[in-house]
Amino acid sequence: MSKLNQFIRAATRSPFLWGVLGSVGFYALVHASPLESPLAKLVKRYFAGHPVEYIETILFAIGMASLIVKMLDTVAQRAGLGSSLLSSATSTPEPIERCDALLDRLDHLPEQRRGEYYVSRLRSALEHVRRSGSADSLDDELKYLSDLDAARAHSGHAMFRVIVWAIPILGFLGTVLGITAALSSVDLHAVDQSMLKVLDGLGLTFDTTALALALAMILMFVHFYVERAETALLEQVDQRVQIELTGRFATTPNGGDGQQVAFRRMAESMMKATEYLVQRQAELWQASVESAARQWAEMAGDAGEHVKVAMSAATGELASHARVLQNAVEATGQIVNLESALNHNLDALAGAKHFEQTVLSLAAAVNMLSARLAETPNAAVPVRLNSTQRSSNAA
Repeated sequence: MSKLNQFIRAATRSPFLWGVLGSVGFYALVHASPLESPLAKLVKRYFAGHPVEYIETILFAIGMASLIVKMLDTVAQRAGLGSSLLSSATSTPEPIERCDALLDRLDHLPEQRRGEYYVSRLRSALEHVRRSGSADSLDDELKYLSDLDAARAHSGHAMFRVIVWAIPILGFLGTVLGITAALSSVDLHAVDQSMLKVLDGLGLTFDTTALALALAMILMFVHFYVERAETALLEQVDQRVQIELTGRFATTPNGGDGQQVAFRRMAESMMKATEYLVQRQAELWQASVESAARQWAEMAGDAGEHVKVAMSAATGELASHARVLQNAVEATGQIVNLESALNHNLDALAGAKHFEQTVLSLAAAVNMLSARLAETPNAAVPVRLNSTQRSSNAA
């Protein structure tokens, strides 16, 4: 049931709502009525002559609405007792496990029926049988549930009892206020006239008490019949539940056979409890092993990542050292080549030095020869050799 439906259902069953609406409608008729008959005047005097009378009327309407709602609910619940809510009992007792199916049947009832005495009594009794695993104490449980429903019915009229107590108190309060107002209007200078006003006011002030007592009496009479109908409903529920559940489930017989059956049931209960504990322990162990496996897997994964990162760093470092060594080897080869070229150049330079000395000696000999030829007449043009000209290919 949706929240809106729950709110509407609660509002339709609210005595405050119906009491206030009834009071508003009643006073609308009283003040809007154009009649001046003695009955209309009497109604206006006793229901609209003092502010306290308005409060008394509203409380009376709320109390009457609560009784009407309670009566309608009682009638509806009595109508629901005509049909069985459980499957018909078989000739042989049913097993205790049958309680689950019966409780499921009750769960599928309409929402407005789940709060009935009959439905709640059946549910509580079936849950007791399922919880205890036996129907041996079902009779005592039904008596206990009957007492609970009686207390529940009594507490359901708590608001009504407060209203019935409050209405006469309000009537006396209105009377006291009227007497106080009347006495305060006494004029010592005009005693005769003021006494007439006081007597007139006192006559009206007792109207609140009269109205309160009359309304309280009406409520008490109506409450008597409503409470009587609810008590009859509870008796019918007791009988109906007895018919539904008595003999439905197997009970332990008295005597030795009963003790054997009780021991057997106790042993079966212990076996079921032991099986449950073993199963639960196995589940816990399995969960622990799975958790440990997940933790080991996570730790192994983390360690693998760390090793991978470390290996990657070491590989990079080795590659860097290898590049440095390769560069060193290449540099060593270049140094060897440079040394060979230098030695070759040095050899060439050494050869060039001897060649230059030879050229200089030759140039000196040629110059000497030219000088001697110059002294001879008709001599040819002397030939000069440039001693600075080289043909060395030294590097």
